[in-house]
Amino acid sequence: MDCLVKWKNLQDAQREKLGTQWIDTDRLFTKWNGDYLCRAAPSHFFHKFCDRTGMRYVSNHSMRHLNASLLVNAGVDIKTVQSCLGHSTPTTTLQIYLHTFQSAQTRAMDAVAEVLPIGTKFPKNNIRIA
Repeated sequence: MDCLVKWKNLQDAQREKLGTQWIDTDRLFTKWNGDYLCRAAPSHFFHKFCDRTGMRYVSNHSMRHLNASLLVNAGVDIKTVQSCLGHSTPTTTLQIYLHTFQSAQTRAMDAVAEVLPIGTKFPKNNIRIA
């Protein structure tokens, strides 16, 4: 919050300095004159930041995909993942991230199999794990 308050104070000073050139919008993050940022601005700023710091650039889409994958791999249910990503239905989330859910399911089944001792007999149907 402290950073946002400082930013707002800087904006107010810029508004005062520019007078009638300042464009009033309802945005917190704006161009130098208060006007709306273009949709690509955050990506552009982040790209420049990565170049300046030597960090590898990763797109916003890649970060979104990472977020979804981390949620799925942590065992978060599909409805919650859907809500976090803002998809209108869980079906949309499943269609896009099906491979991630399948991998998580495989790991879950492997974890169960790993816990069961080899040679365990199940009394009802006499299944044997070998």
